[in-house]
Amino acid sequence: MVRKLLTESNLYNQKITLDALHPVPKTVSAIHGAKGVYLIGLKSNQAHLYRYCICKALTDKADYERADEQVRAHGRLEQRSYASYSLPPDALAPRWRKAGMGTLIVVSRSRKKLNGSQASQETCYYVSNAQPADQVGADELFDAIRGHWLVEVMHHQRDVTLAEDKMRTENQPVSRIMSSLRTMVVNLLKRLNPKNMAVQIDEFADRFQLLIQFMTQQLVL
Repeated sequence: MVRKLLTESNLYNQKITLDALHPVPKTVSAIHGAKGVYLIGLKSNQAHLYRYCICKALTDKADYERADEQVRAHGRLEQRSYASYSLPPDALAPRWRKAGMGTLIVVSRSRKKLNGSQASQETCYYVSNAQPADQVGADELFDAIRGHWLVEVMHHQRDVTLAEDKMRTENQPVSRIMSSLRTMVVNLLKRLNPKNMAVQIDEFADRFQLLIQFMTQQLVL
């Protein structure tokens, strides 16, 4: 379906980020062949490549690194650090030879809740055919990863909090209207900066006058 979308939208020659379902030779080779740039998550569904990248990060010195400032949000302290490594084409399996895969990005995320509970650490891996020549080029890849997950968070809000996936309709105008309404709801709720959007929606449902007051303040009503 991703290849169908890229073909129908003529997007193969663009800069594309995809999650870990999509590091597939046919997909990445098509993007690279069209002179596009891909940045794709990597997990154990590509077992050999995944293990090689883990070993690469453990044994080699990074070409470029960056540590972001600690961020306080959602009741926790969070910090991200990034590292970029070159991937030698000859070290990869033949099935990846047409993919132009040349860079591994490793993202380490540490989280510590403000209530004093034990800190957690997570490491994620990404591959790309972009080969940064300097820190600016590496930072562009680092920022693209962060941007991709901001989009994922937005879709989680739409799918889980607003139950977008549960709605089934073949009427495209209705689908577009509902999509636009969900976008408006998410943007309005963000103005309140709630700790939990679902809880805020429940509060509006229980206190309808509070909802009317909020909508009036936001010039919706």
